[in-house]
Amino acid sequence: MKKIQLGKTGETIPIIGQGTWGIKSRKKKAYYEQWKNSIKRGIELGLTHIDTAEFYGRGTSEKIVGEIIAEHDRDDLFITSKLFPMHIRYKTMNKAANNSLKRLGIKYLDLYLIHWPSTFVSIEKQMRVLEGLVNEGKTRYIGVSNFSVEQFKKAQQALKKVELVNNQVHANLTYQKHIHNSLPFYQKEGIIMTAYSPLAHRGYSNVPSEIRDNLMKVAQSHNATIQQIAIAWLINHENVITIPKAFRIEHMEANVKAADIILTQEEISLFYNHAKQLETAKKEGVIA
Repeated sequence: MKKIQLGKTGETIPIIGQGTWGIKSRKKKAYYEQWKNSIKRGIELGLTHIDTAEFYGRGTSEKIVGEIIAEHDRDDLFITSKLFPMHIRYKTMNKAANNSLKRLGIKYLDLYLIHWPSTFVSIEKQMRVLEGLVNEGKTRYIGVSNFSVEQFKKAQQALKKVELVNNQVHANLTYQKHIHNSLPFYQKEGIIMTAYSPLAHRGYSNVPSEIRDNLMKVAQSHNATIQQIAIAWLINHENVITIPKAFRIEHMEANVKAADIILTQEEISLFYNHAKQLETAKKEGVIA
């Protein structure tokens, strides 16, 4: 699995990780075993970065990931989790971080993010919490999620000694806002942008015919699926990693192969030309 340097840390992480959004609570054992088997297969194939959050399944995702961590060497994994902004006090934010560690069964996170900007808690206050967690050894690195570039800058300015290394945002072939508007800043600053939902919600099965035709054309030239091309399109951009989720082992194995696809600049730019068409289709409800 190809790796990329995480900001200025010297740490390298897989260019494709594993997302766990969608793990539900109160399901039967077989459901969780299927998730676990898929994630464990991903680890075998080099997808050692696992992304979770306290919000996912009301802590269920972290518990499942914790069970997987217990079966592996902790140092072989890179674990990311996220603080949900419903916590408004310094004490409750710290408690939430400790609860995440407890559910995961680990002493420290590799990366801890603020899940969303908050209208109730200042960015400065959130950054004090994150920096404190780094100082306490409860997370190695910190970042944010769903922050605008201006919010990211404000967050970085609020930190005293620690630097943000990541912003996790919604980005894919049918939602290119952050690719065009935000990525140039992160590339310039040496920050990693993590793209979540790289396959949208229906795996590009419902995109407009012209776009699908181009996806098929590029996929055929690389002996790949359109989903693999969509993942490759993201990670062929400098400073971008992605975290697709895979409920089934066969989907996990397919995701891994996308890391080896090298697109030409012409192929990458081909889908830039569809950006306005995609936005129109989304507004009209043609695609999710």
